[in-house]
Amino acid sequence: MAAYAEVEVIGLRERQRLLAVIDTGYDGFLCLPVEIAVRLGLELAGSQWVQYADGRIERELVFRGRVAFLDEEREVDIHITEAPETLVGLALLQGYRLILNGDTHQVRFKRKRRR
Repeated sequence: MAAYAEVEVIGLRERQRLLAVIDTGYDGFLCLPVEIAVRLGLELAGSQWVQYADGRIERELVFRGRVAFLDEEREVDIHITEAPETLVGLALLQGYRLILNGDTHQVRFKRKRRR
């Protein structure tokens, strides 16, 4: 069972609320299935080499879009995948403390204190 966070992704054509798997092994902001990215109208920003958990290294397309997460909306890089799940990566979680209940897999986020 995975832990999830709610995000809203905003493209040029549409916006959509999604439940995304929290992936602590992914250091990017967000990874979306290709069908969702096309429907939202995300803007192509380029490509980048990525390494997967199984060691594969492949070139992936990177898109730009806006993401509303907790109390903040910002423009981020979004990777596109053939996989069916949306992933939230560590870059999107910066500035927050993730509190995970290991029994229920429920998560809470708490903004870190600014120094």
